[in-house]
Amino acid sequence: MLDVPLSAPAQPRHSLSNPSPSSQASSKDPTFSLLLSLPRELRDRIYVFALSSAFPFWWPAPTSPQHHVALGLLTVSKQVYNEAASILYSTNKFLFTHPSDCNIFRVISSPFSNLITSVCFRIREKDLRLWTSYLGSGQLERSLKTDLPKLKSLWIFLRCGSVGPPGLIGQLGGPQIVGLPPALAAQVQAVQNALGQQVQALQQQVQALQQSMAIVTHGNATPNQPVQAQTGTAAAQTHQTPPLAQNQAQTHQHQAQTQTTQGNTGENRGTDNNIPPPPPPPPFISFAPAPHQHQHQHHHHHTHHDHLPPPPPHHHAPADAPGQANQPHHPPLYSHFFRWEREHGLENLCLSLQETRPPDSEVKIVCIMRLPRPEVQRLVRLYPEELNVDRTGDARTRFRRLFGVEVSIEVSGYDVPGLQG
Repeated sequence: MLDVPLSAPAQPRHSLSNPSPSSQASSKDPTFSLLLSLPRELRDRIYVFALSSAFPFWWPAPTSPQHHVALGLLTVSKQVYNEAASILYSTNKFLFTHPSDCNIFRVISSPFSNLITSVCFRIREKDLRLWTSYLGSGQLERSLKTDLPKLKSLWIFLRCGSVGPPGLIGQLGGPQIVGLPPALAAQVQAVQNALGQQVQALQQQVQALQQSMAIVTHGNATPNQPVQAQTGTAAAQTHQTPPLAQNQAQTHQHQAQTQTTQGNTGENRGTDNNIPPPPPPPPFISFAPAPHQHQHQHHHHHTHHDHLPPPPPHHHAPADAPGQANQPHHPPLYSHFFRWEREHGLENLCLSLQETRPPDSEVKIVCIMRLPRPEVQRLVRLYPEELNVDRTGDARTRFRRLFGVEVSIEVSGYDVPGLQG
């Protein structure tokens, strides 16, 4: 027995009679790879874990989030590149902000870019027409079908602005937005005035149409009777006019009534063949008054014309524009938003995708409106069943189908200096 420990630990000797498989393979083939020795199914799973990211690849972008993908794996060998490059493009999302970027990316990138299945588009208001023509194009050198032939999922984030929607939402939830800074309040008031002018034009067209129908149906009516009927109709519709446009609407109604009285007097002096043809239907006929409003108008009409024959039977249902009879019924928030956004191209954007998108693809459009944060909170209180609030304070509605496309409304809040929620 030794009293002093050994200076160095004893190490077992390697047996030369039983070499390990790795040393044996490395001695025979210096290019041996443990990765390539695995079955292809296991290698594909490794490629997915190494090359997939939860964040979309934004191209081109000055700064990009850390995707934490092992792009160096593609430089290991030609075989690994051919096996893994397809997974890099087919399992990740790509984000483009201009149609030319999407087209150029296909040209300058790897041929495996044709395998892209998930794409996000961020569309600004000024680029909406460019995107609409690109999405609906059938050209081979520049179109959605050519640039993304394997597309399965398409998300479109449409920015609808930050000035127009507050005026609209102020019309929906209250007479005006209270407490805004003077500059922003002036912008909101200008938008409300523009909306009021559109409502006035719509009311005048509806009144002229009702007047012509009354003249054709009751040719022997006195000149004052259609004016009284119009007055009742205008009164039934005035309560829906925005408060900022009521005074202007009353002025236009008075002028329309004066012109109507003079026209009816001239018609009674002449012949019945001088009756003017009815005007074309208004552009927003799909947003006709509800059935209870029609009942109120008919009741007021019968009060002044009890001695006239009854009018033709009326179906108590809101009028639908051609092509929208099969469209689903939307909540009030959706209806008011689509009424405003139709002129900004949302309908054209949906229609441009009907013939060009792949038949088995999923297309969703998120319409983003930027409002002051107190207005977002007020909308959430007005529509608690329609708006879901996320952790950042933004609210989004459920997706609903519009012209074959799933559409949602997102209300994004921003802080206004000097305005507290």
